[in-house]
Amino acid sequence: MTKTLGALLDDFNDFHAWLAHSQASIWVLNAVSRSQLLDHLGDEPTPMEELAARAGMKTDMLRRVMNFLASQEVIEIDSKDRVSHTARSRAFQARQEVVRWLNVNFPPGLKLDQAMKTGVSSFEQHYDKPIFDYLSDRPALADEFGKLMSSITNAFETFIFSQHQFKPFTRAVDIGGSHGRLMTRLLTEYPSATGVIFDLPGTAAQAKENLAASPLKDRIDIVGGDFFKAVPEGGDLYLMKQILHDWGDEECVAILKNIRAAIASGGRLAIIDFLLPEKPSPHPGYALDINMMNLLTGGRERRLSEFEDMLSAAGFKLDRVTENPRGQSLFEAVPV
Repeated sequence: MTKTLGALLDDFNDFHAWLAHSQASIWVLNAVSRSQLLDHLGDEPTPMEELAARAGMKTDMLRRVMNFLASQEVIEIDSKDRVSHTARSRAFQARQEVVRWLNVNFPPGLKLDQAMKTGVSSFEQHYDKPIFDYLSDRPALADEFGKLMSSITNAFETFIFSQHQFKPFTRAVDIGGSHGRLMTRLLTEYPSATGVIFDLPGTAAQAKENLAASPLKDRIDIVGGDFFKAVPEGGDLYLMKQILHDWGDEECVAILKNIRAAIASGGRLAIIDFLLPEKPSPHPGYALDINMMNLLTGGRERRLSEFEDMLSAAGFKLDRVTENPRGQSLFEAVPV
């Protein structure tokens, strides 16, 4: 988004064009993802009629969707009405879980006003249960959600591992480590260390399966549990990537206290989350903050000063910050 919403509202034509384009983009990408349309494209240009036959679609309607994507420089259509992949379409093809999640996430968002009145997330109001309970009843969807979190980690990794140097550590513990993407990258960068992936038992089982063929598997322990009760002991680097933003302040302090009880002497806690500006100004974290209001009762993005208050309540103090103005930042705390 090159303009703020306020700037768009200065000219209704700009605002309406942006709204119509955003709406059409979501519809098209959702249709392409749900139908697995891009999987029907090969390495060579594919005639439109042939693509329609492969996908079981009407040629004219398919062409209109392909024209939209071509106009947006996602795919290419040549003078013979043949469709070809581009690097962008292949990139989207590899990360379609981002759009598939919209099928679940978007409808509740239309009830955001009810969340604002009741304090209960619009997701819970729409589906009659909190998101994690909803996912636990749907293992396939939970796996998709895990892949989405891994893809977000992938986007974040380039920034952190080029901009942030972790101080020496021997054993890292990733709290809410999901499928292990962050841990495997961390141990690749720090070959003398070992690690623990800690998550709910079902997610831990998926992580074990995902890492079964990894060359790092002998350096990683996978543990299932509940971070509100206890976390694995003895690590000298504890990681939390977008965990605290799922919870209210009291729950965050409870998690942090369990880490404080488990962390080795001289250990460090690395928290990865968006840092909202102390005074509202354009920042991607505000959109995610609205998404958290949609998804989770209590979930929210925070300012650094708010994190400092929670760390202090749990027996930590902020030590250093690697700030990312375009995404998640990383900040480290030490026990006191």
